[in-house]
Amino acid sequence: MIRLSVVSFLLISMIFLGCGKDKEIKEKNEKVMQQDMEENDTVSLTPAESFGAVLTQSILNDETEVELESFLSETVYPKVSASSNVTIDKISSSLYILKYYEGTAEKYILIQKYYNPKEDSITFEMTETTLTTAKQFLK
Repeated sequence: MIRLSVVSFLLISMIFLGCGKDKEIKEKNEKVMQQDMEENDTVSLTPAESFGAVLTQSILNDETEVELESFLSETVYPKVSASSNVTIDKISSSLYILKYYEGTAEKYILIQKYYNPKEDSITFEMTETTLTTAKQFLK
């Protein structure tokens, strides 16, 4: 009878210990999965950063224009953020034309890219223009 009690006790103890280990393993797996998700999670972009990224990467199809992307995000976005549609065309290696809408009126901005050899930096200048993409490309 004592043996039966000891065997029962040991059996019950092993079951409880086994369940505890399964729970520990499950918790460890969940932590590892969560860490992997955090490491692989894409960084959330602000609307301005998304604006610059979409125009340079999706529309211009140029992922190397980091300076232009930054300029669009910081300088151009505040001016055109209320527009319903915005697009950009590359006229030359240093000249871009951006089209946006202000209400129902089409507006255009020329963006000129400059290199400053003294400071070894790239800068941009933007000017509003009456030049349209059709006028520029269909001369």
